Amino acid sequence: MDATPRSRDLLDYWGVLKRRRGVIYLCVASVLLATLIGSFLVTPLYRSTVTAQIERQNPDILNVRELASTDYSWAAYADFYQTQYKILSSDAVARKTVDRLGLVSHPRFATGESTPSLYARLRALFPGTVAKVPADPVEVAATKLLAGLEIAPVRNSHLVRVSWVSPDPALAAEIANSVVDAYINFSLEAGYKTSDQASEFLVDQVAGLKREISQLETKLQGYGESKRIVSADDEGNITMKALSDIAAKRTQARTVLAAKEAAYHAAVATPAAALPEVQRSELISRLKQEYATYEAEYSEKAKLFKDEWPGMQQLRSKMEQAKERLDVEIEEIGKNVRLAAESEYRQAALEVRGLSTLLDDQQGAAQTLKRDAVEFKNLQTDVQKRRETLNALMTRQNEMALTTRLKDLDATSSNIRVVDRARPATAPFRPSKKLNLALGLLVGLGLGIAAALFLDSIDNTIASPAEIDRLVGLPVLAVVPHHGSASSRSVRRQEPALAETVDLVAHRDRSASASEAYRELRTAILLSNPGHPPRQIMVTSALPEDGKSSTAMNLAVVLAQAGRRVLLVDADLRRPRLHKVFGVDGARGLSVYLSGLESDPLALAQRTAVEGLDVLVSGPVPPDPSELLDSTTFATMGPRFLAGGYDHVVYDSPPALAVADPVIVSSVVEATIIVARAGRTARESLQRAVAKFVQAGTRPIGIVLNDLDAGRHGYGTYGYYGRAENRTAVG
Repeated sequence: MDATPRSRDLLDYWGVLKRRRGVIYLCVASVLLATLIGSFLVTPLYRSTVTAQIERQNPDILNVRELASTDYSWAAYADFYQTQYKILSSDAVARKTVDRLGLVSHPRFATGESTPSLYARLRALFPGTVAKVPADPVEVAATKLLAGLEIAPVRNSHLVRVSWVSPDPALAAEIANSVVDAYINFSLEAGYKTSDQASEFLVDQVAGLKREISQLETKLQGYGESKRIVSADDEGNITMKALSDIAAKRTQARTVLAAKEAAYHAAVATPAAALPEVQRSELISRLKQEYATYEAEYSEKAKLFKDEWPGMQQLRSKMEQAKERLDVEIEEIGKNVRLAAESEYRQAALEVRGLSTLLDDQQGAAQTLKRDAVEFKNLQTDVQKRRETLNALMTRQNEMALTTRLKDLDATSSNIRVVDRARPATAPFRPSKKLNLALGLLVGLGLGIAAALFLDSIDNTIASPAEIDRLVGLPVLAVVPHHGSASSRSVRRQEPALAETVDLVAHRDRSASASEAYRELRTAILLSNPGHPPRQIMVTSALPEDGKSSTAMNLAVVLAQAGRRVLLVDADLRRPRLHKVFGVDGARGLSVYLSGLESDPLALAQRTAVEGLDVLVSGPVPPDPSELLDSTTFATMGPRFLAGGYDHVVYDSPPALAVADPVIVSSVVEATIIVARAGRTARESLQRAVAKFVQAGTRPIGIVLNDLDAGRHGYGTYGYYGRAENRTAVG
């Protein structure tokens, strides 16, 4: 059996709430009553709401650009609408609404003269205190207007609901509509004011740019004339064009020069007869033909005549003359060809040198022009940029002039549109009695639970069986309900004195809930050690008046009712009372036997009115009970009783925390039971009592929770089973 304490769980807290449900009921009833009274006494308020649509851009009537570009990021989107909501609830819009409706003179918005507070009057007594300046009526009215204003954006839309709360439904609707109208006018005026300022700025800028452009153009013209610059562009510049032409001609001349030079060198290196001109000459062809004719004729006649023949000599002379003339003509033509090639070569070289000189001069002029054109182009660029800026400003100025004319369209040109105008409410917005009662119920329930837990935290007594298991880790053998209200009507009617006490209730009224609890205790003890139920049982408690004697008596009774022979021993040698309950002689008892005045303890047992139950009373109170109990005589007494025919011996012991007697008695018995009284036994006391037995090596088998209000703690079923027991035989 584990006696280790455990922490609380949800069931423990539920048990606390059940036990203290009266506190919870009281708190809930009090809060509900206060809420109901307050709901009927408070002035009803009415709320009127305007639904407006706010777009990020104005209507694109003229298809012109806005002054500020639109940022389509999510952060800019959220910032825009948050800004609009702040403007709606701003002091500027509130003041416009006050002026439009004349709320300064309205009774609900008047400044009024209120009685100064005690703090203000005491502060005025000190020297140097600045006198309070009278409040501005418009500011006071605007502050009161903003106090009742509500701004509620509609999720996933561009809509916003503007509401105003007032005891007057007509006034609430009028102010809600006027706030939105003032907001629209404020936005339009802000936009037009910006447009007017922008227009003035544009006029000044356009005039200044025109003056600057005029000055720059004059400077550009003078500079071009002084530097003789017609155009700074390469395509339109004469100097650059001439430079390009000369360069192209020089390149062409160099090509011709190379060809002429090659032709000249070829003519010089080639024999005259091989020159193309010689080959193509008709004269040379005719002379070659004539020479060939003479040569053929000479060869033909040489076959017939000798060389000395005059005809042959004459023919040879013609042939030689023809040959000589052919050679002379060839040389003459070759000479002429070489002279012509040389002449063309020299002429081409002269042309290249001339073009090179002209190109160098033109390049110098182009470099000078380049240097001069840099400043010229800078001036041109300045003029061009200023003209572009001027054109953009003039275009924007025209757009602004058209935008300004939209003032006549009023709200039509605004990005704000009223979807639903406010109407006077027909039912009050506050108080909502159902909601107030629901909240009152929740608040009362919360306060009740908190009060119950608080009272339980400051109450250190045991209140439920679940606490015992959590505190000491021992089982609860039985829960004895509070006796008196649980007694049957017949018992209260016939024996009123006995019905008020739980002593011997198991004998007097078997149908009582307490009797059923003691029978449950009997069952738990007999089953605590199956096959060998404990025969010597001690009943004790942590503190006096916890019900340990009543428990011992009733336990002995129910054991006897089960057909067993039982001896009840009053081991409380300090404050004995069993002899009074059973009405037997208290002069001879346990102390007499332990003192040695009686040798047979069985002779001291006395019969009772309960069949099968005998009692051994305490006897005279000894001076030192602990020494008598802590003796061999007491240790061997129990076995003598069992040997004498008793099935069980039940000991009624003093409280465990008061004296050491219970620990001594527990060392000779087989089972120790501790009785705790609900609502009286402190948790710490029970823990100390259990620890005392555990340290002595005699662990209790369980706890009996006595005097529990069964109906309050959820153990009302004992009454039902008690009445059923009355109809059946007791085993």
